[in-house]
Amino acid sequence: MKNKGMRKVMISMAVCTLLSATYGGKIVNAKSPASEDGYVYCVASVSKVYVTAAVMRLADEGRLDIDAPVTYYIPDFAMADERYKQITVRMLMNHTSGIMGSTQPGMFQYNDNDPVHYDSLLPVLSGQRLKADPGEYAAYCNDGFDLLERIVENVSGMSYSDYVAKYLAEPTKGTNTGTGLSFCDREDLVPAYLPDHRHYENGITMALGAGGIFSTAKDVVNFGSAFFKGETSLLSESAKEKMSTRWDGGKDPYADECGLGWDMVSLPKYDKANVKVLGKGGDAELNHAFLMVAPDEQISISVLSNGGSSTYNGIVAQALLDVALKEQGITVSDEDGPEYQTAGEIPEEYDAFAGMYSSQDGAGGAAVINISFPDHKYVHTEQIGLTKTTVTDYVYTTEGTFAELAFPYEDGGKIAGNPTVISFQKNNGHLYFTAQTASVAPGLGKQDRKMYAGEKMEENPVSKEVMQAWKNISDQDFLLCNEIASSVAYDRSIGRIYENDALPGYLFLFTNWGTRLVKIADETHAYAFSTIPSSANRDLLDVTIEQEENGRYMNLSTGLSYVLAADLPVLTQKEKEIDLKRGQARWYRIDETMANQPLMLEERPEESAVYVYNKYGEVVYTTHDLDATSDLPMPSGGYIVFLGETGEKVTLR
Repeated sequence: MKNKGMRKVMISMAVCTLLSATYGGKIVNAKSPASEDGYVYCVASVSKVYVTAAVMRLADEGRLDIDAPVTYYIPDFAMADERYKQITVRMLMNHTSGIMGSTQPGMFQYNDNDPVHYDSLLPVLSGQRLKADPGEYAAYCNDGFDLLERIVENVSGMSYSDYVAKYLAEPTKGTNTGTGLSFCDREDLVPAYLPDHRHYENGITMALGAGGIFSTAKDVVNFGSAFFKGETSLLSESAKEKMSTRWDGGKDPYADECGLGWDMVSLPKYDKANVKVLGKGGDAELNHAFLMVAPDEQISISVLSNGGSSTYNGIVAQALLDVALKEQGITVSDEDGPEYQTAGEIPEEYDAFAGMYSSQDGAGGAAVINISFPDHKYVHTEQIGLTKTTVTDYVYTTEGTFAELAFPYEDGGKIAGNPTVISFQKNNGHLYFTAQTASVAPGLGKQDRKMYAGEKMEENPVSKEVMQAWKNISDQDFLLCNEIASSVAYDRSIGRIYENDALPGYLFLFTNWGTRLVKIADETHAYAFSTIPSSANRDLLDVTIEQEENGRYMNLSTGLSYVLAADLPVLTQKEKEIDLKRGQARWYRIDETMANQPLMLEERPEESAVYVYNKYGEVVYTTHDLDATSDLPMPSGGYIVFLGETGEKVTLR
């Protein structure tokens, strides 16, 4: 076996762009269309490791105590929940703050570094409650890292962008590393192409602490090398040890596996080979990233891509890590899943777990799952989604878990080849089910995941009058109306509320961030209710319906507002000038007399945007498309929105 301490190995790869590797100090680069160092990408949530490193560096200098209350460093931070005073800096770094999730205004913008997100964060949080006691459990939380950004600024006396440049990038040779604020106009940003080959303006992430670092694969891999054992140019060994320690000490296998900043601080196949690994992924619109570090073996890997997902980038990173470890004489491999053996009848004690469960996959896919135990022979699940119900059966195993069947139980009961495995647990008076899954990329490897995935729902009886109030607006279009013109959120402007007779007292809420399940409080309020102790409980929100002079609005606790489409004016031939106002979208329904008729965008201010949607809410035209012409399509039953700065106008012909 080679002497690990004498050999430094780093591998970085920007998919379709750059392969850069350092073996024993010698750098080898594949040429890139952008520059010698490759395109600059948004590294998305890998940025969380950067802001955490900044905080830990300040702690190393004795300027910050990570167990002090956040209010000590941000005096104007407040929430509509007295428990916020218990939130510490550490809790922001390990996702245990109890904050709902993500303040949405201005997070993602086209070719724009407007600070609307920064300006919105504290006002939005001031009206929010917490979803859990601070420190109770870890659930992914973007807002925590944007608060860390402010802590870095308040303690250092520098802007966060300047701090990143001087104290994170410079010590790690990050010659092409910055933030969305400082890198917005870079000519070497990776081009933004949609799957249908349309060329869009570049997306700029302005949630700087949570996801706004921009960098090259080479720079990211050098940043990762700052976490090598013995390397203290950025952080002390003590700080790195704290970052790489799981928040709960590994007590609960179904809880989140995060440390401080890192998503994972161990992986089973590497644990078995006595190899410590650190990993963090990220997704921001078209940009996806993964950073993986083996500190003791001195291996750093970054995988950046324009398209795909951080999950697949993580699988690629593991495959590269396996190769690098093999060159050091360490062999690791993905283990085949266990061969599950079926057991006898399901014990009657499981009857208490029968019923409706709220579930979320952690990425915006909420569902209700009806669980039953027919004749105690198997678990029957009916997943009730927005548009369809899917059925899956599970068989009881000798391990006391339930393995997914390839076919319905009545059709033979064969266990699936790569089964999802569920189990049931009671915790703090709540009933949950857990899920163990594996994402497989043939030829590369897989990524295993365990998590609390669902919670048994309580009955929520509401009056007929209350239910009717929600039925009246169910399955109708609400349209995003309070983002600025550069916001990427207008690519997914449609919001809807869905009531389902099978779920009395509850609603599905669909917005630009996916689907959530909320509990009805009264005719105009519904709220997040789940207590799932994992990232299945990320990005929760409350909703309020308000009647204003010009229409009905759906206001979210995340800071976004939607107007009911039925209350919109109709665009006619008479409309030749559209007055604009910042943060107030000018929406119109497309009149049937205008449908499929020519309409030209004659004049448009530089800091404005126009979108056209078909009747399904799909974007058929946007000025953020670099190939857009002045001819506006007018689809029957569709919508058009005009966005811009106060005092400006769009003229039509």
